[in-house]
Amino acid sequence: MALIEELNTQGNFLFRWRSYIPGVIFLLSLFYIPFVPYFGGIYGKNLYWLGFAFLISLLGLAVRCFTIGYTPKNTSGRNTKQQVADVVNQSGIYSLVRHPLYVGNFLMYLGPVLILRDFAFTMVYIMFFYLYYERIIFAEEYFLRGKFGEGYLKWADKTPAFIPRLSGYIKPNLDFSFKNILKREYPSLFGMIVVFTIFDLIQVYFQEPYLRIQSPLGIWKDFHTYFLGFGVVFYILTRIIVKTTKILEVEGR
Repeated sequence: MALIEELNTQGNFLFRWRSYIPGVIFLLSLFYIPFVPYFGGIYGKNLYWLGFAFLISLLGLAVRCFTIGYTPKNTSGRNTKQQVADVVNQSGIYSLVRHPLYVGNFLMYLGPVLILRDFAFTMVYIMFFYLYYERIIFAEEYFLRGKFGEGYLKWADKTPAFIPRLSGYIKPNLDFSFKNILKREYPSLFGMIVVFTIFDLIQVYFQEPYLRIQSPLGIWKDFHTYFLGFGVVFYILTRIIVKTTKILEVEGR
């Protein structure tokens, strides 16, 4: 098999399993987080660093939400199991970068990695993400080039693959749909809340052992109650709405 076909085959395989990347990063981080001391040696200061890392993940989620809010059904960037595209998105955020959802993913996963405050681990994450998504992007663009030909190439020539340009924004034809975002991205927000809560609890467990000796729930703090409590309530209510009603259904999205 020629290398170009091999890369395409690998990319399509990884494309179907790309949702599992957060799990890999999460498991690797779990082995490391017990050895990470509080930022500044104090839990209060550590919460500030945790908040900064969460904002990075939230920025990634915002990029995904902005992308999905304008994206119609059956277009590049919305397929989940195989390459599907009736048209190529070229307006909105797609006029600035070809793969905005992957930019969002990178920032979302980077947040938990930053909690570890380890330069080497961060570099390993960046290389892992690059090598993994490089194949996926190759397969997607191989498909789009074959289907849309010269029209796709003209857009790709002027639009960067991953690092957005700062000019040339084209307003989308579709209206922004908050319903579409809520329907599709509520698990992402809940997942972020769970991951950050678990990481913080592990740090408390290993940095303040006297708390767990006093009580099995001694490591649980008010921060965890409010933060995780909001996430659980938000997830349950939104899932009920999505699964039992059509309130969040948007035609053509």
